[in-house]
Amino acid sequence: MTYQVLSRKLRPKAFQEVIGQEHVVRSLSNAVRVKKIGHAYLFSGTRGVGKTTVARIFAKAIRCDAPLSNGNPCNTCRPCLDFNVDNSMDIIEIDGASNNSVENIRELIANVQYLPATGKYRIYIIDEVHMLSNSAFNALLKTLEEPPEHVIFIFATTEPHKIPATIISRSQRFDFKSVSNNDLVKFIKDVAAKERIHFGDENIYYEIATLGNGSVRDTLSVIDQILSYADGSDITEEILVHSVGMAKSSSIKLIADGILRGNVQTVSGQYRHLLEDNISVQNILRSLLNLFFSMIEKIDDENYEHREILQDISFPELFWIYEILAKDSIWVLDSIDAHKVFEILLQKITRRRDFFSTGFNWVDSKKKTETVNEQEAPQDNFHEENYTLPLENTEPIEDKFSERLLEVKEVKKNWDDFIYFLYTKSPASASNLEQGNIVKPLEINANGVYIELGFKESEKVFLDYLNDTSVFKKLQDNLADYFHKKPGEIHIKLFLVDEIKKKEYNFQSRAEINQEKLEEDRESKKQQLLNDENIKEAQRLFGVEVDKIILKD
Repeated sequence: MTYQVLSRKLRPKAFQEVIGQEHVVRSLSNAVRVKKIGHAYLFSGTRGVGKTTVARIFAKAIRCDAPLSNGNPCNTCRPCLDFNVDNSMDIIEIDGASNNSVENIRELIANVQYLPATGKYRIYIIDEVHMLSNSAFNALLKTLEEPPEHVIFIFATTEPHKIPATIISRSQRFDFKSVSNNDLVKFIKDVAAKERIHFGDENIYYEIATLGNGSVRDTLSVIDQILSYADGSDITEEILVHSVGMAKSSSIKLIADGILRGNVQTVSGQYRHLLEDNISVQNILRSLLNLFFSMIEKIDDENYEHREILQDISFPELFWIYEILAKDSIWVLDSIDAHKVFEILLQKITRRRDFFSTGFNWVDSKKKTETVNEQEAPQDNFHEENYTLPLENTEPIEDKFSERLLEVKEVKKNWDDFIYFLYTKSPASASNLEQGNIVKPLEINANGVYIELGFKESEKVFLDYLNDTSVFKKLQDNLADYFHKKPGEIHIKLFLVDEIKKKEYNFQSRAEINQEKLEEDRESKKQQLLNDENIKEAQRLFGVEVDKIILKD
C-alpha cells in the first residue's frame, strides 16, 4: 500500500474526533439527532481547522439511514458504505477555485433537480466558495433561496468577508476557531502513541504545536516532515531544528539573555551561528518575539525559568524591547540585506541603556514600579505610572479627556448600536446574533443590563451555539465592554419564540429586518431611476421603454 500522509490517514470519521470545534460539533450533531436540517450551511475559518472534514461527516450523517444517538453516522447502511469507499453519487464535492464561473454554477443548478440515487438527500459541498465570481453567486442565489427539498448546500471558506451578504443571510453560519496550543499538544501526544513515534523531549510537543499555529493539518504536515528527516530515529531537538529550519530554543534563550544583560558579543555570536545553520531571519525573529512575550506574561511568576535574568528588568523595559522588535521587523524583512539589518536591530536593543542613560533609568523605574504596586495599586489594576516615561511638559490626561468621557457616558445605549459595535470586534459573532432579536427594549439600571433575546424555531441552531459556555461568556464580556459594566451585571435570557409569541411581539430577526430594508432600498433606487428625467427623455427620443433594472451590490 502506498504511503498516506498523516493528515489523510488520521482524518476524523466522527464528530467527537474533531479537535477544538466543540461549539460546531454540538450544534450539527444535535441537528442530525432531532432531524432539523437546514438547506444551506456556511463553514468559515482558517486553514486546517476541520471545515471540510466536518462537512463530510455532517453530509454522511444527514444521509445515514439510521444515525446514532450522538448524531454520528452508523457506518453500516448503504449510503454510509458508499461514502466510505468514495462511491457516493449523492455527496458532490466541488472546488470553488477551479469551478468558479457562471457556466459551472448553471450546470450545478441543472443537476440539482435529479433525485438522489440512495437516501433522502443530495448534498453539494463547495470548498473555497469565496472564489466564485459575482455572476456565479448571482446564478446560485435563487436556487439557494428555494432549493429542492432533497438538496443541501455546505459551503466552506477561509475568507467569509468575500462572500455576498445575500448568500450569507440564506445560510446557517458556523465559525471554526483556531485550535489552542494545549489542544494541539494533547493531539500530538495521541498521534505519537498511535504511530509509535518517540519524542526525546517534552518541549518538542510544544515546539511542534507552535509551528502548527492553530491548524491541525499544518501540525500533521510538520510531523510528516520531521519523520522524513528522522528516518526512524527518536525525535530530538536537533532533528526538529534541522528538519523544519527552526531556531534552537537554547540559542534563542542565549540571544534573549544577551539582550537583557546588554552583552553584544553573545547576541551577535549566537545570531551568526543560527545563520550558519541556515535558519531564516523570519524564524529567529518569530522565536524571539514568542520568548519575550512569555517573559511579559510571567515576569511576576517566582517559578519562571528566566526569573534570575529578570531581576533588574522592569515592565517598561520589557515592553519597549518587544515593541521595537515587533515594529522594526517590517523594516528588517523588507530590506535588501535582512541578515545584516536584523543584526543591527539586535545590537540597538542590546545597547538600549547606552542610548537612554541620560534620559531615563530603567532600574530606578523598576524600583518605583514595585513601590507603587506594593503600597497603592490593587493587585489586578493597570497603572499609567508603571508604563509612562518621564517627559517634559506632560499634562495630566484626566483633565484632557474628562469632558469627552462625560459625553460618552450620557449617550443612551441600545441593541442596534451594540450590534454595530460588535461588528468592529467580531463580525462573525455579530452575524450570529442577527439571526435572532431582542423581544423588548433593553432594561438598563444600577443593577445591570437585562436582555431578552429570542430566536425562531428555524434558527434554533444559533440559540444552541450561544448556549455554549465559552460563547455565552464571550457575549457577556462584549456586552460588559460596551455598556461599561462588569460581566456579572449582564443578564441575558435566551429562548425560542413560538408562533403565538411571534405574533404577540411582532417578532422578526435582525437578519430578516435587514433583508427587508435591503429590498426596500433596491425598489426605491429602481423607482428613482425610472423617474429620472434623463432616462425619461432617452425613452421618448428612442421610442423605447425600460425593460429591466439590475442593481449591483
